[in-house]
Amino acid sequence: MPTPAYSSLDGPRVTVDALLKDPLTIPALILSMTENEFIVDAVLRGGGLATSGAVRYSESTPLYADDTPEIRAEFAEVPVVPTSIGIPRVVFTHERAMAIMVSDEMRRRQIIDPVTRQLTQVQNTMLYSWNAAFFSAVTANTGIQTLAVSNPWASSNATIRGDIANGVYLIENAQITSSLGFNSFLGFEADTMIINHGTKNTLLQSSSFAAPYIGDIASENLQYTGVLPNKIFNLDVMVSRQIPAGNALIMQRNRCGFIADELPLQASPLYRDESRKTQRSDVQRSSAIGLDQPLALCLLSGI
Repeated sequence: MPTPAYSSLDGPRVTVDALLKDPLTIPALILSMTENEFIVDAVLRGGGLATSGAVRYSESTPLYADDTPEIRAEFAEVPVVPTSIGIPRVVFTHERAMAIMVSDEMRRRQIIDPVTRQLTQVQNTMLYSWNAAFFSAVTANTGIQTLAVSNPWASSNATIRGDIANGVYLIENAQITSSLGFNSFLGFEADTMIINHGTKNTLLQSSSFAAPYIGDIASENLQYTGVLPNKIFNLDVMVSRQIPAGNALIMQRNRCGFIADELPLQASPLYRDESRKTQRSDVQRSSAIGLDQPLALCLLSGI
């Protein structure tokens, strides 16, 4: 039966004891808070388990065979067509871990704020760490495509839509050296752009970028709504603070690379650390990030 509430002080209280009563409550909160928040998981495909701590893969493997199929006569043998693989590479897993600690003083005094603050800080820091690891892997890979824009996007003579279109073109026309013309193209389709909050602010204030929003769609003008469209040039737009200033990343997600877990994200049940008079939950993830199709990425610079 509902309990009547007559003021802001009425109603049930969340106490430290309530969080500690079940050792799985805090771990469940951590996993719930980070669910679907990792950009690295959103743009990279699952690479399976990295049980050995390392993943071998081939970089820029062609998507076509080395020869065309032959016209086969009746009773003739089906010809074997040779294929090729890319450059052999290996990536290693790295474990990132943090702990949430609840002291006996917090429990005795029922101070909930330090506990909730730690939950938020661990969530944000784990997300930051893995998203930054992805962008570090991108910038460290010499095989990705790069494009220096003609003018900064905040300038009056910026060609923002042209720069994005050129980045998309580089991805969708990416090719590798081949003796045959038809199988040199990799067939990528750019579908995602990641920018930082500074670039988002620039786009929202850019008169040239907002120029097409006239007539029947004037109400969708970015300078009026203050909201980026869900798609720009058919690219899903994602915003991340870990994108370096002056850069934007265009890609085909789930094709450009993978993330393989040796230890998927987990939070241990609360356990007692008697020497510190605390209860703690350890948050861990050990994964390897590999970019096996780096030409499916284009890093725009100078924006």
